[in-house]
Amino acid sequence: MTKTCMVTGASGFLGRAVVQRLGVDRHVHGVAFRQADRFAALDLRNPDEVAAYLRAHRPDAVVHLAAYRDPDFCEEHRDETWALNVRPLESFCEWLPPEVPLLFVSSDYVFDGNRPPFKEDDPVCPINVYGESKAAAERVVLQRPGATVLRVPLLVGAAASVETSGFIAQMWQAVREKTPRVEDHVIVRFPTWIRDVAEGIAFLLDHRASGCFHLSSLRGATRYEWMREFAELVGESADHLSPSTEIVPRRAARPLNSQLNSDRLRSIGFEHLTDFREVMRQVLAGFSVPLP
Repeated sequence: MTKTCMVTGASGFLGRAVVQRLGVDRHVHGVAFRQADRFAALDLRNPDEVAAYLRAHRPDAVVHLAAYRDPDFCEEHRDETWALNVRPLESFCEWLPPEVPLLFVSSDYVFDGNRPPFKEDDPVCPINVYGESKAAAERVVLQRPGATVLRVPLLVGAAASVETSGFIAQMWQAVREKTPRVEDHVIVRFPTWIRDVAEGIAFLLDHRASGCFHLSSLRGATRYEWMREFAELVGESADHLSPSTEIVPRRAARPLNSQLNSDRLRSIGFEHLTDFREVMRQVLAGFSVPLP
């Protein structure tokens, strides 16, 4: 089993869950762009800093999570996106000893969303800069023997409060405010728990599994449909929400349905794919939100 693991993007939404899970049976070196909590500061865009860190700490495995994740930001900052989303992986492939596993978390946005569900060996076809950067990073990683790519969709989970918990926070606000609003009823999303992803990463490291894998919840719905389900769960009315049958214009295009087929990961024994309704229930319970 891997004894020491370096986790980049450790202070982020997924990063904290991964550090917590891997810390159960590993010594974790978490790094972030700025020093935060117990995480060291490391500018991954600087190859010399990356090389020096690897020489000093000699991790037994590296999990790379750090990235620009906002597709709209990436669309207008291509060079900056490449500097963080792709170049650090080139540094890892250059400086890591060949026996050290490298696991890279990628995205369902490497697909155009036109022919779901997508399997690992389907050709990538991104429709925005964010997806292009992830596809480029995958090509770098998969040239390295023994490396692993884990593609995931929209991630959900608990942050410091309900109000800061990403997609769940957005639903919480929309349902409780009662302000009439239109919600997307075109793009299908597959919200996946950060705890499941953290378990998947630990599973892949434990099994020394290499190549490309998908990890996604099994049930998809539009934003409007998820909002209505959330309202039902918390005992609130959703009558003030209306479905939009047109895609809301944004700087970066989004795939209509980039559902990931997770059969390959499940075939080797992984079964942590929690339904989003149960995720919502557990997150709200963690914040002592009473449910009917």
